[in-house]
Amino acid sequence: MTVAPLGMEVGRAFYGAFRTLRPAQREAIAPVLAGHDVLVLAGTGSGKTEAVLAPLVQRWLGAMRREANTTLLYVTPTRALANDLLRRIQPPMEVLGLEVGIRHGERNDLSRARKPNLLITTPESLDVLLTSREGGLRAVRAVVLDEVHLTYNTQRGFQVAVLLGRLEAFTEAPCQVVGLSATVAAPPDIWQFFRPGRKFVTVLDEQAKPLDAVIRDVPSDQSLVQLLDGLSGSAHAKILLFANARRECDRLGAILRDRTGFGKNVFVHHSSLDGSIRLEVEREFQDAPKGVCVATSTLELGIDIGDIDLVALYGHPGGWESFLQRVGRGNRRSQKTNVVCLVPPSHGSRFLAILGFEALLSQIRSGRLERERPLDIYGAAAQQILSVVAEANGAYLRTRDLAGLFSLWAHLGEDVVEEILHGLSQAGYLIRHEFQNRFGGGDMLHRLRDLRLIWGNFPLRSRDVRLVAGSREIGTVPAVNLMRLTPGVIVRFAGQHWRVRRILADRIEIERVQSTVGIEMTYGGTAVAMDPTIVEEMLRLLEAGIPSPALDVRATKDFVAAAERARAHVGWDRLPLVRDATGAYYYLTFGGRLLNGVIARWAGLDLYEAGEIVLRTNQRLDLSTLPTEPRALRELAAHALRVPTDLTAFQGLLPVEMLIRELGDSWVKTAVQERSLQRLRKARPFVAPFEDLAPLCA
Repeated sequence: MTVAPLGMEVGRAFYGAFRTLRPAQREAIAPVLAGHDVLVLAGTGSGKTEAVLAPLVQRWLGAMRREANTTLLYVTPTRALANDLLRRIQPPMEVLGLEVGIRHGERNDLSRARKPNLLITTPESLDVLLTSREGGLRAVRAVVLDEVHLTYNTQRGFQVAVLLGRLEAFTEAPCQVVGLSATVAAPPDIWQFFRPGRKFVTVLDEQAKPLDAVIRDVPSDQSLVQLLDGLSGSAHAKILLFANARRECDRLGAILRDRTGFGKNVFVHHSSLDGSIRLEVEREFQDAPKGVCVATSTLELGIDIGDIDLVALYGHPGGWESFLQRVGRGNRRSQKTNVVCLVPPSHGSRFLAILGFEALLSQIRSGRLERERPLDIYGAAAQQILSVVAEANGAYLRTRDLAGLFSLWAHLGEDVVEEILHGLSQAGYLIRHEFQNRFGGGDMLHRLRDLRLIWGNFPLRSRDVRLVAGSREIGTVPAVNLMRLTPGVIVRFAGQHWRVRRILADRIEIERVQSTVGIEMTYGGTAVAMDPTIVEEMLRLLEAGIPSPALDVRATKDFVAAAERARAHVGWDRLPLVRDATGAYYYLTFGGRLLNGVIARWAGLDLYEAGEIVLRTNQRLDLSTLPTEPRALRELAAHALRVPTDLTAFQGLLPVEMLIRELGDSWVKTAVQERSLQRLRKARPFVAPFEDLAPLCA
């Protein structure tokens, strides 16, 4: 196959098995070959990887055949995705006589005699390579950033952004950067975060499949079993069932196994499973003629699990990005995307759960998709300072040079970097030179490096312990389970039942048993938060009316009746207020949990409950003086957001005021917050009948 201007050799290697190219694959060729930075936006399964690798390989084919080092770098957010990419990329690269390899915590192909021409790695491993001044990277000329929406506006994402500059300094040559994503609201914001001031070309595949969604109420486990059992007789019956928590995955896998027409072909996939077991699950599910795989966000990414006929969501995913990633995994054999949105009994009010799904579907179909503007990140800046000092083996470096790492970002001027350096020196990670404005490595920095903790910008977690069955480690769980479990107890893990044999300080030894009951494991993490734009969309939907609910026809009548009763009282310019039998006030703000918490703090409320729709309090509120500029409430928002377990170790080393600025920045830069503040200040408060609005107050 000849794909001009790729040429016959590269075109056949990457696209020889295809009759035609997909839109993103055609449109990406010219800008990538021209050397531009490029952002490719296309749905899951649209061939984004090939779309950028084919022209990159064409552009650097001669150099790769001459060089003994790595020319192309491919950065992925997870090891699992790196391993999956290797399987996909290796065949066309081998056809061209090129080497592809991996570098992450479990594998280092840079140690081979022949260096990979294309290296797949993670942000943390790239940091390790630059800190150790890996000579194999000196020939790198292009970098691919995969799944950029996952790291945008995160600590890990800012780490990658700074690493790109460090890589260019190390290679003494500019790098072409190509980003890939299926879900991005504002492409300029993405590039401003990763490559501020750099021009780029957007390649957009707008050929999205029609979305065929239905909302189903599953009031019991038995109703879910019956639903899936009814689907098991279909000729195409590969179902990917997403849950929002590992504990829920374990439970659903256990209750579905052997109770439907899928038999034992019920699989579980989440981050606490050992990597080798996750890989087995992916292969077995892909090979099974039919089956159900219950997964968390670990399968939102483009890991190859074969053709999926139906995606089901057990509970609301929280936001449009996660929804599009999940539903995009299915229906490659059809011309539309089929998704079943399940409303389980354990996820709160049935009415609100249904309304949340309706709002999410409305938001996607209308294209009202938003993300916060690029955030000011400070925690990862502290981490990068320590990484660069470690790269210099702790030698004293000038403050000006350390500040130069962040010259592209306005919020990290030399005075701010000085603040960070002062904090790091007070904590023993750096040592200030006695008379020169320089900083070197302290004892704590060397300890961080020895423990291999210096390169990670992950949130702090509780200590994990191993789960061991026989001679095999099957996963890890938080150490708090050591206190909950005793020998002989039956637990659920990975959709199966296990008896605890022995409990030691570093592991829990278990054995498989046949059972229908078991204790749930305790995992870390917090409940999925709802995007405030979806809460805003709920108000918009109720005000306009819901013309054609996606809800299953049997449950539509009650939902529509309740929505119509609420519609008589809600509106963009109104603030309904109801009182319950205890005398408590319910203000229906439709502002989201965070905004309601900020209002409560601003109003000085002693007792309150901040929900997504309702702010409940025992006091009357006057919002006529509510600030309409989010920046005026930034500190209150930071305190409302601050959850210590969600902080990284490096955020914990920041000066307190700087940490507050960082935490409050997402509040300031989320457009819906300003719209909601303005709406609520102008809204007319009035007392409404509790019975008409009770479903919204649940």
